[in-house]
Amino acid sequence: MPRLYDAEVMHARLWPRHHGFTHAAFACAVAAEQVDDARGGRFMLGRGLSPYRYRDGDFLPPGEVFQPEGPAHAFGGATLAERFRAFAAAHGETVPAHAEITLVAMPRAFGKSYNPAVFLMATVDGQLTCGVAEVHNTFGERKAWFLGRECRGQDFDGDAYLRLRTPKRFYVSPFSALDTEFEFTLRLPDQRLALTVDHYEGGRKTLTSAWTGRQVPLTDARLLWLTVKSPLLILKVVALIHLHAAWLWLVKKLPFRRKGDDIPLQRNLRHPTSELTGRHD
Repeated sequence: MPRLYDAEVMHARLWPRHHGFTHAAFACAVAAEQVDDARGGRFMLGRGLSPYRYRDGDFLPPGEVFQPEGPAHAFGGATLAERFRAFAAAHGETVPAHAEITLVAMPRAFGKSYNPAVFLMATVDGQLTCGVAEVHNTFGERKAWFLGRECRGQDFDGDAYLRLRTPKRFYVSPFSALDTEFEFTLRLPDQRLALTVDHYEGGRKTLTSAWTGRQVPLTDARLLWLTVKSPLLILKVVALIHLHAAWLWLVKKLPFRRKGDDIPLQRNLRHPTSELTGRHD
């Protein structure tokens, strides 16, 4: 059964203007092999007329790769687990058949699907071994990063994590340069959810984001409460992205970068827009 997290997203801009917000955004941890079959409660998740469901094809979908560089980013495989293993293999790591692969993401809500970021983590005999962070922008584009053996670490409590600081080269925000860096820190969800994505420009941390929460019973009653707490989950997330962007531009006067201004810096994208490809099919 999936694990449900009553969670919130914190997003704070540290430079050149301070701006932050926190909003509720619940999520589930789901076995990658069972995404299409994820069920919760008697009605609320994954059944015929359920308001929430997961679909395998929403995560790491295959597609054209725009301006590829480095290891292969074209995901092969009919299922999410197969696509994860193919991506790992392209980066020189084999994920054995008995590995457990966990997806952390928001579900489709009332038919709508959008996750600013989703995370997958593989464990072998209970040990966290590798992961994938897939970031989505509001144009429908996606980019994925692999966190392998060189990313493994342990904190002072002995808990394992994966951490990767890597070039971004992806248009996510009109207020952040593309030739900068993301830093992902992934921890396997248990009773707590704790995932972070930070942003660095010129070695300075300019943005910090965290998705944190606690595990709660996966019941109809709990999902109903979370629906009240986060009404129209997906639409709310998209609306907040645009509202905060408008505030940063109109009120805090941050410089606005247009997507078409930095096409050479947008690399390894899937589902590129026609603005990038020049095609208008």
